[in-house]
Amino acid sequence: MQQKSRQRPKHLPAGYDEEDPYEGENLSQYPAWWRELVEEFREHNLRPYRPPQFTDGVVTPEFVSKLESELSVEIQFKTTNIEDSEWGVYVEGENVCSIPRKRTGGGFTLYQITSTEFAENIYATVE
Repeated sequence: MQQKSRQRPKHLPAGYDEEDPYEGENLSQYPAWWRELVEEFREHNLRPYRPPQFTDGVVTPEFVSKLESELSVEIQFKTTNIEDSEWGVYVEGENVCSIPRKRTGGGFTLYQITSTEFAENIYATVE
């Protein structure tokens, strides 16, 4: 069976998504930062929030938060080259590496690096 290609009706916002992965879910089971983003996306009629991930499927914000706590540093992602979809990783304000990223058809950002490779970059910077 072939899936029909459908265009988004003009009255719906860009990025509209018929599926809500949180429908029927108890949001209190998610971390506070995740719940806040789900609600913020809903308030602005955006497609459902899906957190960014590394290529190994690890959810980026949780992983980065653990590294920050473990190493007592601040880690930030900032765009460095919009045309190439590359983001810089900054530790305590210092650019330590760049990571290609892409938006997936599933609606989340995929950083083109594994969580292990990412951590190795951060550890090498902090040590």
